[in-house]
Amino acid sequence: MNEHFDKLEVRDPAQREAALMAALPAHLKAAMQVEAMAEALAGFDLESITTRAALAGLPVVRKQALLERQQALRAQDPFGADAFVWHAPRGSNETDRAAGQCNGS
Repeated sequence: MNEHFDKLEVRDPAQREAALMAALPAHLKAAMQVEAMAEALAGFDLESITTRAALAGLPVVRKQALLERQQALRAQDPFGADAFVWHAPRGSNETDRAAGQCNGS
């Protein structure tokens, strides 16, 4: 049995960080599919969020706030209008791993 899932687990930390930060704008754009996230991220240039410092500048959406929003919207939508299916950006295995898509290849 291998000690590591794949070669991406043992890559240089700087390479890993670069891949994660490069994938971040695509993840933020995908999050915009959820109305609550779209409202929270409105006005931000998501393409420029490519560092931890820039990420730290985004608002935090608290779980309680999402729950309250969903409960208020349940009369119109059983999921509270904020349900969606996550489709991570697809591409190379490295992009997939950075996006949280572990497929074992």
